[in-house]
Amino acid sequence: MKQINISEAEWKIMQILWAEEALTLKEIAGALKGAGWSYTTIRTMVGRLTDKGAVIADKSVANNFKYHAAIDESVCKRKMAVSFIDRVFDGSVSRLVANLAKGSSLSDEERNELMEIIEKMDGGKK
Repeated sequence: MKQINISEAEWKIMQILWAEEALTLKEIAGALKGAGWSYTTIRTMVGRLTDKGAVIADKSVANNFKYHAAIDESVCKRKMAVSFIDRVFDGSVSRLVANLAKGSSLSDEERNELMEIIEKMDGGKK
């Protein structure tokens, strides 16, 4: 799968389509009612996502297209995370983790979860 760049706003639409397959534009707009976006804005963003290959439009029913995600959520999240780490931390996961730890933005529970993940990756070696 090629890298698809999804904006923060487009990400909200993708989350809706990952949660519920085959929605009309009206249904997507209804799910985004609290976002403060006009129907036209939502239509434009769905069109951009379609152009990018992130969304597929089922045009079998005229004037009532059904949209669904064309990319898997977990694959997309992984690719976005790798892209972020490459851009911001020169591809270094350890720099990312060190930055999070220094910023004290991790709760004790999150630190413990992170340590468990590292131990599993390391095969439990210390």
